[in-house]
Amino acid sequence: MNNSELYNALTRFGDWYQLRINGESGKLMQDLQQFDNNWRPYNPRKIVNREGLSITSLDGGLSGIPDLDSIYEYNIKNNTNLNEHSFKKKTPVYQYCSGWLDFLGDNVSRTHFIRLHPGGYFPIHRDNKTIDIDSFRLFVPIKNCDYPDLTFVLDRQVLSFNEGWMYFLDTCKEHYLFNSSVSSVVTFMVVNVELTESAVTSVLKNLRAG
Repeated sequence: MNNSELYNALTRFGDWYQLRINGESGKLMQDLQQFDNNWRPYNPRKIVNREGLSITSLDGGLSGIPDLDSIYEYNIKNNTNLNEHSFKKKTPVYQYCSGWLDFLGDNVSRTHFIRLHPGGYFPIHRDNKTIDIDSFRLFVPIKNCDYPDLTFVLDRQVLSFNEGWMYFLDTCKEHYLFNSSVSSVVTFMVVNVELTESAVTSVLKNLRAG
């Protein structure tokens, strides 16, 4: 199967859907406290109230450089040719997320936690606008990730999540999200997955309703 066929195999089940992959988000938040000093500004060229914590990175470290930057902008500035699959080395954070990620094998690409402080947001965008797609996006809400604290709009639909569960999202469609609360910090995991037949098969075997 080519990449278009693989991606169509994912999206034929919906623009977004829940998988059977889940874990204890409360326990995870406790585990992550040891990394309180390792959160870094997410896409630091933009002044937005959001931070990232690397689960995979270029060198297995937690500097956030360049995996928490805009890869497109970083490549232009540094004359590099990095992509989502350049960031497959596990950081010390990975072991606390393995229950969500190990089923994907070596298809896990650039993956991180993001936390949005009150007012933090991602403006409307699409993750891919090219003919050939080589990755797809999974999402795990961890804390304060339901409406209205987290307002996540995909193709004009406000999504509702169960914390600790993994979701497929078709982020080729327009989407935006923001923390509309006055005091809550929103935390979630973003998983970029290499678009391979094994990865797609793993996801489809784990459809929650099926």
